[in-house]
Amino acid sequence: MQARIDLDEAAHQITIRRAEWVAAGLTVSQTTWREEGEFPPVLKTVRQEIANPDSIGIQITKDKQEGSVVLFKGGWADLLWWSGASPEDCVEEAPGWGNWLDIEDFAVVLDRLGSMFS
Repeated sequence: MQARIDLDEAAHQITIRRAEWVAAGLTVSQTTWREEGEFPPVLKTVRQEIANPDSIGIQITKDKQEGSVVLFKGGWADLLWWSGASPEDCVEEAPGWGNWLDIEDFAVVLDRLGSMFS
């Protein structure tokens, strides 16, 4: 699959938000990278260990709340968030599916995820 979005630049977008999220009381995982074609897939946190990444992701938690975003090089993301209270109080979206994301769009997805935590 040809890349529609630069995953290294997307990782930079995560990095520039990390300190703000942590200051707001969120726990942010390391960025994970997945190698294209590797089966079973193994998530790694060291970019240099991945020759041809096909996705990156992060997880965020605060108290019982949980959220994550995984961005695929094809230009879409999986966005998940759960309040930790009710099974119905969750968000499951695929931003960019059919209308591919660029870096600015991905930045909006990250900002939205961060804003979901209260």
